[in-house]
Amino acid sequence: MNLKKELSSNQTMLLIMDSLKYNTDIVKTLKQLSGKRVCYVTLNKTFDSLKELFEKKKINTDNIIFIDAISKTIKSAPDQTSGSYFCSSPAALTEISLTISKFLKHNFEYIIFDSLTNLLIYQKKAPVAKFISTLINKIKASNTKAIFYALSVREQDQMIQETSMFVDSIVELK
Repeated sequence: MNLKKELSSNQTMLLIMDSLKYNTDIVKTLKQLSGKRVCYVTLNKTFDSLKELFEKKKINTDNIIFIDAISKTIKSAPDQTSGSYFCSSPAALTEISLTISKFLKHNFEYIIFDSLTNLLIYQKKAPVAKFISTLINKIKASNTKAIFYALSVREQDQMIQETSMFVDSIVELK
């Protein structure tokens, strides 16, 4: 699938991926966006582990800024380092939203949100739906394109259906 082509006519996309191919799919996604300014929001892998994975796969991370909402839940982390900003937890929806809003002002070409399915581990469905709706509206008011990851798992079908109302395009990776 050609992400740039898909996003040329759609500002927001829900990318549904198989959990067994998750690491392969996130690498493929970033390779397609190579050289573009990307804000990568992570709720399930630490900044350090993502940076290591991407560098092993020869992805230049110089144009990528990470918003890491998981590291502070498992270790001591500063509020920011070179290339990464740390939120207190994936449950801190307001904090994550405010941090993303700051980055939308910096004209990133893409935001990758990894992943919607992780939100339901930390929050109930109603606040997550409101968060997603608000976030997508903020993105649509900017020039930034957004890719939201979701894992294809039966327990998340309803959340994926609700999210599909807000995004411009849904792509299921096989």
